[in-house]
Amino acid sequence: MKKWLSLLLILTFMLAIAACSGNNNGNNNAGTTGGNASNTPKETEAAAEENFKDGKYTTPITLSTVWGLNQSSVFKVGETIEDNVHTRLIKERLGIDIKYDWVITNTNDAYKTKLRLMLSSGEKMPDIVVFRGDLETVNMLIDSGQFMPVGDLVDKYANETYKAGLDLDPTIWLPISRGGEKMALPVLDYAYNGDHVMWIRQDWLDKLQLKAPTTIAEMETVMDAFTNQDPDGDGKKNTIGLATGFKNGFANWMTDIGFLFGAYGTIPGQWNLAADGTLEHGSINHAAKKALTKLNEWLNKGYISQDSALFDEVKGSELFTKGEAGIVFGPNWLPAWPFPDLKNNVPGATYKAYPVPAGPDGTIGSQGGNPPSNGYIFVNKDSKNPEAILHYYNWFFDNIANPQPGSEFEKGFAEGYDYATLPDGSITADAAKYPDLFPGLKDQTAPPLYYTLTYEGARIPTLYADTHIKLAGGAEPTTPYEKQEFNTRLKENTDAMKVVMDQVEIRKKNYYMGPLTETMQSKNELLNKLLNETYSKIVYGQQPVDTFDEMVENWKKSGGEQITKEVNDWYNSVK
Repeated sequence: MKKWLSLLLILTFMLAIAACSGNNNGNNNAGTTGGNASNTPKETEAAAEENFKDGKYTTPITLSTVWGLNQSSVFKVGETIEDNVHTRLIKERLGIDIKYDWVITNTNDAYKTKLRLMLSSGEKMPDIVVFRGDLETVNMLIDSGQFMPVGDLVDKYANETYKAGLDLDPTIWLPISRGGEKMALPVLDYAYNGDHVMWIRQDWLDKLQLKAPTTIAEMETVMDAFTNQDPDGDGKKNTIGLATGFKNGFANWMTDIGFLFGAYGTIPGQWNLAADGTLEHGSINHAAKKALTKLNEWLNKGYISQDSALFDEVKGSELFTKGEAGIVFGPNWLPAWPFPDLKNNVPGATYKAYPVPAGPDGTIGSQGGNPPSNGYIFVNKDSKNPEAILHYYNWFFDNIANPQPGSEFEKGFAEGYDYATLPDGSITADAAKYPDLFPGLKDQTAPPLYYTLTYEGARIPTLYADTHIKLAGGAEPTTPYEKQEFNTRLKENTDAMKVVMDQVEIRKKNYYMGPLTETMQSKNELLNKLLNETYSKIVYGQQPVDTFDEMVENWKKSGGEQITKEVNDWYNSVK
């Protein structure tokens, strides 16, 4: 009797535990953001492969994510990021239903801020998170423990085009490798696509009968004329020489000022290769003092805006696109964005790309030459279909990246969105000139590739530069990709890419491609604040330039010396 009673009590206790476990699981699922089934056991590999046949999930799946809308995200009337030509096509072709747990307008780094808040609160992440930005946030995503290593996924599911792009520069994996594991999928970009040229208002040069500068001294002559000789012809002193915005630092992706530091032998904000073969932080190189002195001089002469320290890259670029500044430094593709705003704001304005100018001793330096990656895709370790994002990426590589003649996408992604066909059979992206061919839009195209989960669909790193060098040389476009570029890119864009390639040797690579070191994680914010505040105070004349030397010593004592050791230890282990 006692034996049966004991057995009955044990069974009752086990059932109670099972019931509690079931209730806990239910509560956890209810608390997940967007219901990405993060607590549902993963499908077996065999089951996943069985469900994906002939390039499509036979039983549709849901892929959850989050998103930050940028200015390049333009939608037709009636469409949104959740429901548009891209999401509908992916559901139809791949059986993938993209679900956005939340969407935010990405002004003032709102997307990054919201991600960080989720991470700090331990909130459940969606199936994938795509991020393009600072390494601190990348580190936080990896250290959250919510995302899986992706090496096996790449080996099993990535197509040969993606693998070949990854193999072009093995250092592409270094920022996201931990203990030999690859913790995110790199988003491939076009090679040299972030390298800078000097953009100048050509109509201002012509009006004032000036030639394009080739040195910093000649550039100062041009800036002085742009500031003081009324290049816009309105009879007012309301123009400046150079559009700048160094709120986020002094070597930026647009409105860059790093070229000036490069003219004296350093690039700030990155780890440069010193003469003795070690890595040094470019912001503490004493060559930076000369650049800061020159910036202070330019500010006092009115060549740059008094508000430069308050402007980020986008806000700084508005000085150029509003017709207030005559020069801006940035990538080859600025004619696609944001330069159309210049055409709208200043009808008849023209611009042209020129080489980065040389310093007093002939030195030319500009950031660039880094691995062809511009962002990362993090895959949730609890995702039911972790392979889905690679099937998605593969589809873009197979169909969009370099379409074949006669294929469905040989002219572009979607007619009436990123292109239209003219009566003679040629294609155009001039929505302002042909509004009837772009219904639901106003004066600009709505390229769906800019809001794909991989940012721009898929990019084969070598294809863009090779194509534009060919076109800049006067050759006729022959492949669908070449025709798309020829018909949808402005000539100024193509010519700018040739300028980039003609100056490949001036690019100063960031030699530290590893994860944040131990000391970086605790000291980076403090050290970056010290650097940027000292730089700004010197530029604005609030402190003498010799304050730079004191700042360097404080930087070293406050963790910079230890970080330099850690960086060089890493470099010696991988070189």
